[in-house]
Amino acid sequence: MKTAIMAMTERRHKAIFNHLFPADGLEAAAILLCNQGTGTLHHRLIVADILSLPHHHSTRRRDFVSWPFGDYLSPDKISDADRQRQSIVTIHSHPNGHDKFSRVDDRNDRELFVSIGNWFDDGRLNGSAIMLPDGSIKARTVDVRGKFTGMATVSVVGDNIHIWKQLRQKKQTTYHGKLSQTFGRGTLELLRSMRVGVVGCSGTGSIIVELLVRNCVRELVIVDNDVVEEKNLNRIVNSTMSTARKKWPKVSAIRQAIRRIGMNTKVVTVQGLTDSPEALKALVDCDVIFGCVDSAFGRYHLDCLASAYLIPYFDVGVHIEADGKGGIAAADAVSHYIHPEGDSLLSRGTYTMEQVTAENWQRTDPAYYQQQHMAGYLATVGEEQPAVMSVNMQAACMAFNDFMARIHHYRFDDNRAFGNQRFRLVHGHYESTADNESPHPLMKKYMGTGDGSLLVKNNTSHD
Repeated sequence: MKTAIMAMTERRHKAIFNHLFPADGLEAAAILLCNQGTGTLHHRLIVADILSLPHHHSTRRRDFVSWPFGDYLSPDKISDADRQRQSIVTIHSHPNGHDKFSRVDDRNDRELFVSIGNWFDDGRLNGSAIMLPDGSIKARTVDVRGKFTGMATVSVVGDNIHIWKQLRQKKQTTYHGKLSQTFGRGTLELLRSMRVGVVGCSGTGSIIVELLVRNCVRELVIVDNDVVEEKNLNRIVNSTMSTARKKWPKVSAIRQAIRRIGMNTKVVTVQGLTDSPEALKALVDCDVIFGCVDSAFGRYHLDCLASAYLIPYFDVGVHIEADGKGGIAAADAVSHYIHPEGDSLLSRGTYTMEQVTAENWQRTDPAYYQQQHMAGYLATVGEEQPAVMSVNMQAACMAFNDFMARIHHYRFDDNRAFGNQRFRLVHGHYESTADNESPHPLMKKYMGTGDGSLLVKNNTSHD
């Protein structure tokens, strides 16, 4: 049976915290309504709404809270949640910092969730959670028999990334030591329990994979549709002439390289595009996704996926222009950080919907694309850009360091100031642009909808 993971935005997390900790030292409670996300290993509960239980309607003490269930989980509310296929998660505070569910919590949860499970009668996962004074959350599911199962992960997605894991790691080995010295044991333990997706494993993607493995990330999901060719040897880390001549799938070549390193990194590979059902389900399980694609279609799909399932997304790109005379007109290493309540790649102008439509037609019906393009109805699909390994490394390192800053919070400045980073090699300077927190209207429609999004219902339509 799949275990659950729960995700919410930073704003919702702040709203929950402010309600549960009103500075009087007494416990408080709320109800979270969650949309569904179906992964390969986990069922993702995506917080879509908060029912804040009025403090004066609850019995509140320093180590106890209760409220009249029927007033806030009425048959009408249950019917609405059932119709929208939402799960119910109750959450209450432990102002004393106790990080375990109490016996009273156990008794109340069994009483409530056995009834809720029977009301829905479809096996959907429901549960309860506790929030501690530092904002951390511990959560579990409760089935119709009253059995408790800890949620594997609770994540909060915003300018900062907060992830709380149930998994306990084995003792450190020699290669963990230096990382622990730099970032501390807490960040090391988090990395050792994370599942990270990398979409596209050529120039920048293979370097991102290398950085993730060497920094002890526990599991990687690698997605790429292509095979290794001789032209890739100047930019794919660990690629060989042998794999190029055999035309190995890129995901297979990267998986073999990871195994040779010997750091016990788990690897899931998907040879396909981001809109394949297999890739989608594997990525829904991820804590973070790195996008290393150069197509508008791929970026659009990852933009939508990150918004729909509340997954932090780092987009890695390189822009190089030759001057036609053997020189370089422009060479930029670019890193974008995307979260659901901030700018999307679409709102930042990284791609246009005209490009997405043109690429989709070129992929699915090349003859129609050519006809419409010649008639001026479809945009031109861009050609492959020149590749420079050092620029790829610059972009990958910027994205990886941004990732570390958002899980470890080591920057002096607010992470919001680094929504888009660009290093211009020709001009010799670094730029960072703040996140304007202005999602594109299209991405707002996807936000937090999970399996109910058009991404799943019709994931090849980009009209």
